[in-house]
Amino acid sequence: MADIDGQRATTAQFEQALDSLALASRQSAKLRIHNVSELINIILAYGKLHGIPALALSSLFNVITGSNHLDQVSVTTLIKGLYPATEVSPSLLCTVVNSLGQGKQKPSSATQNQLLRWIILVMDVLENGSILEKLYSVLFNLIDMITIRANLCHVLALLTRRKHVKPYRIQILLELSRNIGNDPALLGLLGVFKEYYPDVILGQTRGKIARFEHPDLEWQERLRIIQGSNLKPFEKTQVQSTSFKVTRRSLKYGQSDILPEVHTYRADESSTTLEQINGLDDFVENLENIELPNQLVSILDDPLLQDYLLLMANKFPQSRVDHWLGLFFDAQLESIIENGKQSKALIEMLQKAQRYARRTKALPTSIESFIIAYLPHWNGVETRPLILGLLEYLSLESFADLQTRMFNPLEHAILDSTSPSAATILAFYTSLLRHWTTKLLAQVLPSSTSPSTIPPPPSSSTTLQSLTNHASVLALTLLTSDSPTQSTISTVLDYHEALAHTISYAPIHPQIYILTPVPETIYLLLFLSPSLSSISRLCSLLATYKRTFEMYMARPPQTSVPELYPKDYVNHFNGFLMDICNLLWRSRAFNTTDTNALGCLLPPSLHASLKFYLASLTPPHSLPTIFSLSLNPVLCRASIAAFRELEDKAISEEGDAIQIRHAGPVSQRSLQALVGDGGLEVGWGDYRLEVLRWLRRRGVGGVGELMGCTMKHLMGNGI
Repeated sequence: MADIDGQRATTAQFEQALDSLALASRQSAKLRIHNVSELINIILAYGKLHGIPALALSSLFNVITGSNHLDQVSVTTLIKGLYPATEVSPSLLCTVVNSLGQGKQKPSSATQNQLLRWIILVMDVLENGSILEKLYSVLFNLIDMITIRANLCHVLALLTRRKHVKPYRIQILLELSRNIGNDPALLGLLGVFKEYYPDVILGQTRGKIARFEHPDLEWQERLRIIQGSNLKPFEKTQVQSTSFKVTRRSLKYGQSDILPEVHTYRADESSTTLEQINGLDDFVENLENIELPNQLVSILDDPLLQDYLLLMANKFPQSRVDHWLGLFFDAQLESIIENGKQSKALIEMLQKAQRYARRTKALPTSIESFIIAYLPHWNGVETRPLILGLLEYLSLESFADLQTRMFNPLEHAILDSTSPSAATILAFYTSLLRHWTTKLLAQVLPSSTSPSTIPPPPSSSTTLQSLTNHASVLALTLLTSDSPTQSTISTVLDYHEALAHTISYAPIHPQIYILTPVPETIYLLLFLSPSLSSISRLCSLLATYKRTFEMYMARPPQTSVPELYPKDYVNHFNGFLMDICNLLWRSRAFNTTDTNALGCLLPPSLHASLKFYLASLTPPHSLPTIFSLSLNPVLCRASIAAFRELEDKAISEEGDAIQIRHAGPVSQRSLQALVGDGGLEVGWGDYRLEVLRWLRRRGVGGVGELMGCTMKHLMGNGI
């Protein structure tokens, strides 16, 4: 068999190597026909790429733990390369644990050490994590074996829970520690026991205590990659959604000890601790009886504790978390003032805090206080995504207070008279608007409140209005900067789409007010947008406004409730819609004689200049039609493509249906002339409808959506 060390082993080579190794292990070195080292290389090469399948893994451990003639170097090399392709089964763990101990039929001490090390490495991928807890007594009874004690104590330290800490076990550990001269591994395990019963063990241990570190982080990372590649997409989702267990740092790649782990001390036998939870069913069954851990700040790093907080917020003392974090951030702020830079510990803590905020949709007051104190010393660049990502979850309170304490210093640190910095701030306000909208919608309204008895907007609505007014000015500033880019326009549209989503709840929520966009912003977006998607997004959000106003106005009249939206206010918004319809659909651009039309706020002097300029071109153009579907610089290409599609369809159905194609651009007059020349016969209205349908089929249906809810004769046309 060829040596493929370092190369990719095929499945056939792997299976052949397994059978050959099982045979060679039962033969003495002199009688073997296969090179054991070569067989192991093939197995390890395959396993490092694909992982060892469950049946093959079981077969290999039967070889390792049974009677064999393999040398120690080969066995050690083999165990170190056994990456499970899937979760490790309870039966396999029982086989491994059963091979530990003293006896002629047991593997060597070196092999047993490697087996315990392998258990530590795979503890995060066990099919049933409770199996090792059930074997705790078996493992603990091996504590007197000096040769395997270090790895054995490590395994026991990872498994130990309050129920495992018994007086007789404490006595055994103390006696062993005294008799053999304070073994670091024993002291490390005693330290774990001491966390549960500090009064019993306090002051009885001396010497260097072992800190159980992960034996091989690179190995575990490789295992994670292998198992991740072997999971199907739905299995990956299932794994992520069913991990209802306390996080243990030693099993996580690259974690530091900046936060304490979840540990519950002084709990009695009748209570349940989070450490005892071993799955979703267990969590739900014991939810009401769970004893809170001692170090509640570990909630920032433990998803299970976060789940408990979300479900039992009324029982969670948040002040204890804020006190711990307050002390930490005070020390970090002093360090920043003295040294002028952030520490790695601060960055790591902010990262954990951001993950916590995203999961709980809340920002601890201690973190908010730190950011307020830190902003005057911040350069606006360092850890910007973290700072903004945390501030997205500010609570809904007085905007004036927030602006003084938070927003003004934040803008002072970030804004530098450039569009990208302003876009960053606007994107932050957009995220904050989404969060506040979610918070408002989650509030329980009084039972007497209904869409038909909507009261005037209270303070929460005032805060929301203040935010949108402030952000709207910033959006307009962005658009009036020198040559706004597509990215800038998209950021402005993101904000207005979020605002449109918020106001869409106004008819059913009394604290949400329909605040219309700034007129100049709408017209700038309309004329500056360089893409179909931007025009479509703008029209779609305006259609949302239109439908929201209609829903609100359709409610039964209430004489006892003041009118929130005067007729002039609604008509002013309708002016936006009329202007857009005049531009795109009615070929009456900048007209001011129609009801509510604003003429895109174009000054009369400029209107006359543009009209004169277009008339002087060759061929001359008309100002009212220059932004229609056929001539609009963004929509013209789509319009002629839609007409070409109509022509192609006519030709495919009847080859001689048309004698000539339209040269473009399409107009009402050119369509009439086209019929006389033997071209496609289609009406002006049908052509424009086809353009809107063509856009919708390609995912840019915003224009048709706005026309359909604004132009009465288009309602119900399926656009």
